[in-house]
Amino acid sequence: MLKDKTILYIVHNYNSFQKDSIEKMAKYFRKSYVLVRYKPISKIAKYLPLKWLKKYDDKYVIDLSHKPENVEVIKTPVLYLPYGVFYILAGYLHCNAVMKAIKKYGLHFDLVHAHFTWTGGYVGMKLKEKFNKPFIITGHGFDVYQLPFSSRNWKNRIYKILIKSDKIITVSRKNKDIIKELGVGSSKINVIMNGFNAEDFYSVDKAKCRKELNMNKHNPILISVGNLEKVKGQKYLIDAIGLLKEKYPNIICYFIGDGSQRKFMNEQIERLNLKKNIFLLGHMQHKEINKWMNAADLFVLPSISESFGIVQVEALACGIPVIATKNYGSKEIIISEDYGYLCNIADPKDLAKYIENGIKKKWNDSKMIEYSKKFDLQVINVELLKLYRNVLNEKNL
Repeated sequence: MLKDKTILYIVHNYNSFQKDSIEKMAKYFRKSYVLVRYKPISKIAKYLPLKWLKKYDDKYVIDLSHKPENVEVIKTPVLYLPYGVFYILAGYLHCNAVMKAIKKYGLHFDLVHAHFTWTGGYVGMKLKEKFNKPFIITGHGFDVYQLPFSSRNWKNRIYKILIKSDKIITVSRKNKDIIKELGVGSSKINVIMNGFNAEDFYSVDKAKCRKELNMNKHNPILISVGNLEKVKGQKYLIDAIGLLKEKYPNIICYFIGDGSQRKFMNEQIERLNLKKNIFLLGHMQHKEINKWMNAADLFVLPSISESFGIVQVEALACGIPVIATKNYGSKEIIISEDYGYLCNIADPKDLAKYIENGIKKKWNDSKMIEYSKKFDLQVINVELLKLYRNVLNEKNL
């Protein structure tokens, strides 16, 4: 019985889809410990012009709102610069921080679930070795399709972590194929897609949302949510807005998120004379985004690469169509033009064309909302629950 069990999660943040899944799953366990990695070095952002470090601060990576009583969140500070050779050291530093927390708080657990192959997966592997507890790992994105292929050493390092896990979860069929390329057997890999929290994302009257957000009810409104990083391709969306502005002078695009590209995006917006058309809203708590989603005509995800892209499903749950690129994750979600369009990657002209098509099209919001239900956490977690039970039963045989 899981009700008698305690699970230990190793995560890199506790503020969005990982938080939602853990909290929905908590009712099945006696206790859930969540050890969250964060970077104290981000504090220097207050004193130096390194604003990109802010997104690593604990106030951004940890959201304790509405946390169930049987979920205990513990910060594990890892002091390192998040790039270069320091990234290799981060695994060992993260492991040390987790071991100290386990000893300090006297944590006892029956199962370890680590998110991301590095550094969380490395920590999970070491916990299995030390405490002889079953270990599940979830590979999400770059840690699956990019990091292992960056060098032979990284490939060997990630392969060792994966092969020592009891089960592997990944969020797309493409990711499963990539993990198999590393030499991991298919039977060990489980595709369990990310789920959205239906309590946070749901349909609300568009006119009401626009009024509350002081938006013009007639303007074409686009919304894009994601970290402001190169891989998210926001510069191509800005270029696309520049192309659309002549025909749609009142078009508005709101970006929600923060990151290293904020300065460059502001410069691009200034250069293209789009200050009245594009607004960078910065970081926003997950629960705040629903109103902005519902106020929009289209959700746009211009990513160069996505392993899944849960924000697309969140938009569909609001009845908002998605314009995305032909990346792996989006192709597994936008499987019909009833839900949106897919354009070429890094192609502002193609993106502009499909945005215009999306503005002109009469969409069936009920069909999008119904489709999104297959990604509801309540549905997704049924598969996760089966996996937890199987791993624990196998370990006890």
